[in-house]
Amino acid sequence: MPIYEFVCESCGHRFEELVGSHVGLEAEDVVCPVCGAAKPERQLSTSYAPLQHGMTPNQRRRLEDKRGVDRGGAKERFKQQRAAERRAAARRTGGSS
Repeated sequence: MPIYEFVCESCGHRFEELVGSHVGLEAEDVVCPVCGAAKPERQLSTSYAPLQHGMTPNQRRRLEDKRGVDRGGAKERFKQQRAAERRAAARRTGGSS
């Protein structure tokens, strides 16, 4: 379902319109919703955001099993990493004094 961006040359209004045979409106038939001017200028879209599909619970479990990580594993790894960073910082400050 293409959604096109348009700019009305008469009033300068920017708008989007869903076009295609499935909605019964072609890009050539679009009119400005503000002033009703025919043939607004179609713009190039600046961004496209694909749909993000979340993982199902089974996919998440399989991934955790593959990584060898349980549900609380990330939190524990973070705690271990922070503790190691603190020990290293303490050695640096203690050794240089």
